[in-house]
Amino acid sequence: MSKVNHTDTVREVLIAKLTYGEYMPGHTFKLRELMEDEAFQGMSQTPIREALLQLVAKDILIGQRGFSVRVPIPSVEHLTEVRAIRTKLEVMAALKTVDDWTPKQIAQLEKLHQAFVKAKSRGDVRNQLKQNALFHMALCRMEEKSYLKTMIQTLWAITGPSIGFLYEKGSPSVFSGTHPHEDILEALRTGDALLLETALIRDLSSSGTKIMEVLRQKLSPEALTVQPFKKMERVRERQRAGRQLQQVE
Repeated sequence: MSKVNHTDTVREVLIAKLTYGEYMPGHTFKLRELMEDEAFQGMSQTPIREALLQLVAKDILIGQRGFSVRVPIPSVEHLTEVRAIRTKLEVMAALKTVDDWTPKQIAQLEKLHQAFVKAKSRGDVRNQLKQNALFHMALCRMEEKSYLKTMIQTLWAITGPSIGFLYEKGSPSVFSGTHPHEDILEALRTGDALLLETALIRDLSSSGTKIMEVLRQKLSPEALTVQPFKKMERVRERQRAGRQLQQVE
């Protein structure tokens, strides 16, 4: 497999892990630890380092002095903005296909919700977060590539660590009554666009409100005001210099 393919593989795996909340805000990536990850076995440092730098360039991760890379600790203000944008884009993506769902596709989506419910009942937080993300990815038809889907994927990777932070000590009580996933499934069965939009907004905004509460309680005033997505000009200069060197060679 070529180096380019290795880099793509590492980047996609890292995005998935961020989306599923496997890395907490403030987590620092260490090349040696990543090389020991089963997903990256047999890979050299180069594609792993390049994938990390690509995520820095996308403002999903941030670079630090000494050329290390970590997950941002978001300010409440910034995370509120990102989640609001993600909600609008997810609603847009879901409404585009509200009339196109077949019974088989709805059944597959329902299986993801049931896996989410089972994981929650077992106290399996990691799998609960993963199944929830997979439910939303399937709802938005993420396999159908587009600029809209790419933006949604990026925003999930940015917000995923904060969701993981919220669930770190267990599964908090966020909803009362019918879970929004069930209303979403009913909306797809009946082609009810208004119900779909309402349920999806309730799903995303309710958990978002809980995340904000936890961040305000647990993070220091300094962390709450930090600007998490600083321009990484030095990193990008090195990337440009590397590309120029490859062209010369």
